[in-house]
Amino acid sequence: MPGLNRRQLLKLVGIVSILALLMGVVFGYDLLRSAKGELPPNISPYVSVDDLGNWTSLPAVVSPILLLINEQGDNPFGAYLAEILRAEGMNCFQVARLSDLEHIPLDRFDLVLLAEGPLNNDQVALLEGYVAKGGRLVAMRPDARLASLFGVERVSGSTAEGYLQVDAGHPVGQGIATETLQFHGTADHYRLAGAEVVAWLASDRDTRTGLPAVTIHRYGEGQAALWAFDLARSVAYIRQGNPAWANQERDGADFIRASDMFVGWVDLDRLAIPQADEQQRLLVNLLAALSQGARPLPRLWYFPGAAAGMLIATGDSHQNPAFAIEDVLARVEQHGGHMSIYYAPPLSNDWRRAGRRVKRWVEGLPLIGDALADQYAPPTPAQIADWRARGHEFTLHPYVDDGLETGWHDHWREFTGLGYGPASPTVRTHRILWTGWVETARLQASYGIRLNLDYYHWGPAFQNETGEWPYGHFTGSGLPMRFVDEQGRILNIYQQLTQLADEHLLGAAGGPAGMSAEDAIRVSQALLRSSLDGHYSAIVAQFHTDPFASSGESTAEAARWLEGTLDYAAALGIPIWSAAEWLRFTEIRHDATLEDVQWNSAARRLSFQLVTQPAPDMDLTVMVPLWHNGARLVQMEVDGQPVDYGERRVGGVTYGWVSIKAGSHRVVVTYD
Repeated sequence: MPGLNRRQLLKLVGIVSILALLMGVVFGYDLLRSAKGELPPNISPYVSVDDLGNWTSLPAVVSPILLLINEQGDNPFGAYLAEILRAEGMNCFQVARLSDLEHIPLDRFDLVLLAEGPLNNDQVALLEGYVAKGGRLVAMRPDARLASLFGVERVSGSTAEGYLQVDAGHPVGQGIATETLQFHGTADHYRLAGAEVVAWLASDRDTRTGLPAVTIHRYGEGQAALWAFDLARSVAYIRQGNPAWANQERDGADFIRASDMFVGWVDLDRLAIPQADEQQRLLVNLLAALSQGARPLPRLWYFPGAAAGMLIATGDSHQNPAFAIEDVLARVEQHGGHMSIYYAPPLSNDWRRAGRRVKRWVEGLPLIGDALADQYAPPTPAQIADWRARGHEFTLHPYVDDGLETGWHDHWREFTGLGYGPASPTVRTHRILWTGWVETARLQASYGIRLNLDYYHWGPAFQNETGEWPYGHFTGSGLPMRFVDEQGRILNIYQQLTQLADEHLLGAAGGPAGMSAEDAIRVSQALLRSSLDGHYSAIVAQFHTDPFASSGESTAEAARWLEGTLDYAAALGIPIWSAAEWLRFTEIRHDATLEDVQWNSAARRLSFQLVTQPAPDMDLTVMVPLWHNGARLVQMEVDGQPVDYGERRVGGVTYGWVSIKAGSHRVVVTYD
């Protein structure tokens, strides 16, 4: 170096070496520290009761529906009715305790929805007076002292674990599946004493009784409707399985999965019908019928915009090279969609993770990286960042074979320690192993996971006695709802069924159904078409990335099924989303409120406020009945501007609808 003698040059080299060594130590320390991974979070998995809808007090928000929770009863599932209302988009309600009934101005509400549980004499009198003066009451398995209010007489006997069948001739039963539908729990027996029957009890799938399951009755100036069983408990048991069978091996396959709780619990001949969703829509039909003469009930559509269904594309990935994942993501992108990748790297210690991160870093350098490049290398943090920037989800796929808590702790640290974080809030567990009735969901919620895909259509549980493999919705639902535990506490995590799995369908993947790709495509098409035909569902598909890491028959079959399913969804205009995108929409819709619902009967004008978190990239669809009290909807305005509206029939009600960007908006509807 010019101007430096040999001694000065050696001194400079020494200083630079020491600085380089110090930098290397600091870099190595930081690298080793980051390779340890993030500490698992510690989040309360439960939803605060106040989040259910103003539990402790009723502010001056004008809502047409009041949900009364009976905290004194033996049935803890009353609060789950709030989740049912939100799942159906009936976000125009408030919640109160039954013990506060004497302090509640019932005349402010057009409709009261009463959870199951005993009443005292004063409460019986208050509810009878409310209906007599023009109120509308819907009660779940009500106190026997209210029998005359509902136009029935209690008789001896009950039906447990039975079926119901709507009366196709009754207006409230319109648009609901006419087949018998399962319910879980106990239905009381009644004799009619003036009530109209909306649905009948059936002792089995083929034997309808002369006993009512759902009735409606005029009392004084109002109306009262009765459910002979508790819809909330029944829906929870339909969706989540039999809690008495938790942790039992029942399907003959190795390991315990959520599907074990459905063996002998779900009628396989009813699998094509989302039985829980149909019964929830029957409740909405009932509420809509009771609202005639009062305020029309606004409602939110199940999906974004005008979509009549969703395809949620997911793929478990077990130590696959980056090129296999890129192959699958590119195919999804070509159909205008996004996908969730649930990735499972091998567990290692801190030093090995640090070494892998150094190797990935070096491979990313110019020239040197090209020389060291390995076609079969796992994804790098840079590649994952690119996939996420393109709209895809990349998150962990935990193994819990050695224990639920251990598995989550170790795989969380592995995933984040490799620089793959942050973990996103949806998950599918390796081998879909399940603990307890909701223990797996509870632990996942404590990690900040808010959408679970472990209820999964795979295995011998889904073969009927004739050897056939029916498909559909073994949880009775194609829609997301939050879990509820045995004590009736709502968990802050949604359950979403995975209806389509390559490892069940494809013979080339070892699937028990042993199908060709063409046959499996027909299954995909049937489920997607069913949503458009009225069984409104988000269809979750499992497209493993593993076959795309090699070649041969399994790769070709997996690719044909993937492409065929994507082609059909795109042709029908069904959005193809990742699970993370679906969760985001679900939470915005769930938490939205339809408030300050005002009805000017003289002007035949309905107005209300849609309030959501701001999300200008997300479309919520608001619906109002097309007809009300003999008048037809003629105009919809959003924020003072007239807008074009569409028409859609859901259940037994035809609605006018308009899509609105998530945020706060005033909607005004005029009838004539």
